[in-house]
Amino acid sequence: MLFRSPLGGVRGCSLARHDFFDGALGRLESKHFGSGGVAAARILFYIIGVDKPSSRKRILESVPFLERRGHVVTVRELPGGIVARIGMAFEVRRHDLVVVQKKLLRRFELALMRRVNPRLVFDLDDAVMFHEIERNEVLTGKFFRRFVAMAAGCKGVIAGNSTLAELARAARVPPGTEDNGILVLPTPVDTSALTASPRKNHPDRVVIGWVGTRGNLRHLKRIAGALRTVCERHAGTMKVVVKVVSDAQPVLPGIAVEYKPWSAADEAADLRSFDIGVMPLADDLWTRGKGGYKLLQYMAAGAAAVASPVGINREIVRHGENGLLAEDDQQWVNALEMLVAEPALRERLATAARETVERHYSLDLYNERLAAFLERML
Repeated sequence: MLFRSPLGGVRGCSLARHDFFDGALGRLESKHFGSGGVAAARILFYIIGVDKPSSRKRILESVPFLERRGHVVTVRELPGGIVARIGMAFEVRRHDLVVVQKKLLRRFELALMRRVNPRLVFDLDDAVMFHEIERNEVLTGKFFRRFVAMAAGCKGVIAGNSTLAELARAARVPPGTEDNGILVLPTPVDTSALTASPRKNHPDRVVIGWVGTRGNLRHLKRIAGALRTVCERHAGTMKVVVKVVSDAQPVLPGIAVEYKPWSAADEAADLRSFDIGVMPLADDLWTRGKGGYKLLQYMAAGAAAVASPVGINREIVRHGENGLLAEDDQQWVNALEMLVAEPALRERLATAARETVERHYSLDLYNERLAAFLERML
């Protein structure tokens, strides 16, 4: 992969684990001014992995924009092990701003980083303080204590939704106190790359789609009964297809699933093949911290979306205007039944959904807000 430096040169780099790439000016001590008179800065991002969706969507896709503003951007996977973490201090102190993505540093690691560079920003788009719940373990508070230290110890926090932002604010300032060091910034969709396909509205075929990792298939299983009911109701009149795009084959008894292994090359086309996109979720401390990216993908691709009213989904979906919300089995059956039976409703909701993403959740808007916040943290 190639990344361009602010001087216009091109550098090739290996993206193997723990390798890193930087701009040509990464070690210069003096600043210059980029576009719009913004003071250029050396910004270091520690990400969870170049192959992780949140790293790609929240950090890597924004690097070119930050560089066009004159900043020198270094991106590195956060190393594991205490010795390697201590060694980070030498790199941290050479930068004007350091952004740590999702990782909850140990107290001494955070203290060391703050000592060599107090301009730290913490970025998260999951409820990392409740990792035990994600792992189906008893809540011990271990990760929550680390989260409190990270949120309080960093100069700024970028949160993927308002729930995460509220938790960060509670760790930083007393209730009712304004905190300008927190930015709510949901994971964006590149609407120029993910375009909406025209609805074909075939009277004999409707595709209900879901995309996600094997770890989230448990959420899809929550609506297996509703999917089965809708498929059976239309068995004699049309083909209702349940399409699953994932890294693992789903097991949904009684449902003929059209399974497609996920691939980055096919993702946009797979999303555009959905007439209806579903995002069921359990309602717990972990899921309330999710960023709604799957839902935004459906909406951007021109599918009519149905989602559980959990966390940010309530903010993204205006029920009956740009999508539908469904809480229990009967609501899921009703929502899916309406969308399968009424092509005009699907079209209306899909059109409004695309407009919502373009207006509020596009990569262009994300980049502007991200850059403005980081520059304020300098």
